[in-house]
Amino acid sequence: MSTSTDETMDRLFPKPERKEMLRSTYVMFDAEDFSIPNPHLLKENILTAIKKEGYRGRINIKGYFGDKKTIPQELLDKYLEAEIYSKIFEGDRVARMNMMLVELLFWAMSHYPHGTNVLIITKNQNILERHKVWNVIERLVERDFYFAIEHPDTFFPPTSPTCA
Repeated sequence: MSTSTDETMDRLFPKPERKEMLRSTYVMFDAEDFSIPNPHLLKENILTAIKKEGYRGRINIKGYFGDKKTIPQELLDKYLEAEIYSKIFEGDRVARMNMMLVELLFWAMSHYPHGTNVLIITKNQNILERHKVWNVIERLVERDFYFAIEHPDTFFPPTSPTCA
């Protein structure tokens, strides 16, 4: 087993060459997929992980929500304070995934031909396959886009339950 394979397995993205260090990173997650009580900590953990990779470019983090009626305004305010931008899409999970895909394509179009990093945080990677996201990812990888698909626990480990 080679060292580069070991290193790749422990990394989100390939080790950047000097000219790639300023690549932008687009982080997207279905906020209905998991609960985030502290968006500031989530953002800090994501930024730390990406900088540890050697990337110093702009990082844009977006959480995608469903039905606006079920989202407390104070939670949306916490996301905004942490500079995690919230997108609200009416409809079920399928509608949200489709809109996330559209947003990903717009992001890709605005960064082509320079390439960028894309980090998708999800509990269920199978959802990406069911919504044909893998097909889009494969096409973008061919065009110098790097993808990482991670479980939320990578950036926001579950806390042990506390007694009230």
